[in-house]
Amino acid sequence: TESAPPLNVILAIGHSVFVKGDHTNFEIEPSFGVEASELKPDVEYSTVDEYLTQFV
Repeated sequence: TESAPPLNVILAIGHSVFVKGDHTNFEIEPSFGVEASELKPDVEYSTVDEYLTQFV
């Protein structure tokens, strides 16, 4: 079933973020910028999942 506005916008954004993971799974174009780990290769970075696991 379809939801009425503005609920459908909220549901679409929630689906994009939590189900599809659109805000974390993307490639950075070399002409646009670089990934943070390329700027400081000597720094050991943690993923969000690794960081949050310590609180479980």
